Amino acid sequence: MLENTITREQFQTLLPTICDEDTSLDSAGWSTENPLWGHCAIVSLVAQNLFGGELLRASLAETPGLEHMRSHYWNRLGDGSVEDFTKPQFCGNYPSKLKAEPRERSYALSFPETVKRYKLLAWRVARAFNEGNQIFKDSIYQKCFYAALDSPCQKMKFGCVITRNGEIIYEGCNKTIECLRSLCEPRCIRLSIASRTESMLGACGHAEEGLWEVVHRGIPISECELYVVGVHTNGLSWLKGQVEHTCLRCAVLMHDARLRKIYVPVVDRWQGITTETALVTARRYATQEKKV
Repeated sequence: MLENTITREQFQTLLPTICDEDTSLDSAGWSTENPLWGHCAIVSLVAQNLFGGELLRASLAETPGLEHMRSHYWNRLGDGSVEDFTKPQFCGNYPSKLKAEPRERSYALSFPETVKRYKLLAWRVARAFNEGNQIFKDSIYQKCFYAALDSPCQKMKFGCVITRNGEIIYEGCNKTIECLRSLCEPRCIRLSIASRTESMLGACGHAEEGLWEVVHRGIPISECELYVVGVHTNGLSWLKGQVEHTCLRCAVLMHDARLRKIYVPVVDRWQGITTETALVTARRYATQEKKV
């Protein structure tokens, strides 16, 4: 797949190969014969990433044999069509008269175990999309990816890991600065601004600005390395084609903080760059000599 998209058909075909007892709500009831069992919430969340739209939920409290599952989720996609990607789990006995109600994403992700399973499934989708890519075997890359999934950004999600002498000391993502929230709700102002330009305009605290937490803890930044990963809003990885940093705001911060080195994912591996190089490459994007 050359484009950074997955079709519904590809997603439906992929699901049975990446769903297992670790991603099922009911691991005891899961089996290889019914791989989608107990996956409705997290599959619907990932489908919403990929295809937009809203989550639909119905109670199973009065459905014989399914009461312990509590509820069932499916999707109304961005084009208005309704799709239940885990319908096969019912093996031809789909619950009748389900009363669908739209449900906010935040509700489904308010349960820690659901978040854990969702991140694992989203990771497996991204890994399958980049089949054979060695960077998906890297634990720091996975931590950055997981952190990025926590970002509320409507344009691009970023996850960051900071290490000191090989030890992870910080994990975080780009997040909304509360007093500037009006700039990103209901529609982010940056959706109307060329990417990597006007980097101070918006409500987003950048992932790399997690450096400040490290500073406040009294840790010398000159002894640290920073890893940063981009994830598209559809949940698929952004892997760079060349060694560069693209945000001038963050490049200035990291340079002034005397960060030891920055690591970015390039094709299938981490590549390190100095903060001086980051300034030069980011400047080209800020002035639109280069465009994303």
